[in-house]
Amino acid sequence: MNQKPSFFALPIGRFDLSQLPSDSRTIGTDDFKQAVLEHFAKLYAQQGQQAVIFVDDETISVLVVSEGQDPFDFVLTMLQSGQIREAIPFLETMTKDRPDNVGILYNLGVAYSEVEEFDEAIIRLKRAVSLAPLHAHAWTAIGVAYQRMGEPNKAVEPARKAVEADPADGYAQRNLGALLLGLTQFDEALEHFRIARKSLPQDPQTLFGLACALEKIESETNEGEADELYQAVIRIAPGSKTAELAKVARTRIGQKNMRSKVDGGLRPDVLMYILGALKTFKEIGPQKTRELTLEVAIKGQSGLDMNNPEQKYTLKSLPGNFSGMHLLSIMYAGFKVIDPTLDVGVDLSAEYEAVLSMQPK
Repeated sequence: MNQKPSFFALPIGRFDLSQLPSDSRTIGTDDFKQAVLEHFAKLYAQQGQQAVIFVDDETISVLVVSEGQDPFDFVLTMLQSGQIREAIPFLETMTKDRPDNVGILYNLGVAYSEVEEFDEAIIRLKRAVSLAPLHAHAWTAIGVAYQRMGEPNKAVEPARKAVEADPADGYAQRNLGALLLGLTQFDEALEHFRIARKSLPQDPQTLFGLACALEKIESETNEGEADELYQAVIRIAPGSKTAELAKVARTRIGQKNMRSKVDGGLRPDVLMYILGALKTFKEIGPQKTRELTLEVAIKGQSGLDMNNPEQKYTLKSLPGNFSGMHLLSIMYAGFKVIDPTLDVGVDLSAEYEAVLSMQPK
């Protein structure tokens, strides 16, 4: 009957050296490490089990599985559950027994990358692609490691190799697109994000990267498509960091379009909205002003359509229907009244100052 795999790490100071041959008890020597390996391997073999042992200068790590089970399968579950540092010693031991196993080398390289030991990661991953030149995931992982090291230029070549190895791999296409986007190669980045989207149609990072590339290649058509993609990201991954970045991007596009429609001048509708908001604040008082402003801000977290004049929004604090720009104007004025130093995230300062200048002294 197979027993459940287990593992433990034993500080060397707690290991009984008398269990080893007398000539192999000097901690740190090769003889000591070999003797420890043989000791635990023999101990568990007597119980019908297989042990994978890793010994360094401080710890003896032991993974135990039933005879016939592949310890690599259990190590994969460790990686998947986030026990990355615990898994690395066993993967290292396995590479000694199976030096040409691409799966072990790949997972060891990715594990090193996750714990930010990038040089070690790249060594293992390059060994993996030397054995399997079409291993797209390993090429991608090399690129990711270089990128995390802050060397995006070195990351591009392995990212291209990944795409060449498997053009249908959406993650490889997305990763190359992101690298090219960071290197301001916008046209080529756009091409790879479009390919990535075919296999990852609901992936927030792919949609966000595609939107960014479209926005960088400025045109009215591109900005419209980018805004639709940002909205999709917010809808698919609400509350995520990517969704927050998408909201910021939508605001940026909205402000740009807002100014372009009036040739960079003041918008009469925003002047009217801010003037009305200040009048309302005066009528309802400071406490209700804060409540109203907070309500609009919360509604704005889902994204407000700044460029659509349709009055499709409602509030509990105020009667009537409102356009996205109307609500943004109320929110901007409200936060400026509550705390003039606060960064509201949308720039209506020109209109706000113009309204203030028209107020009676």
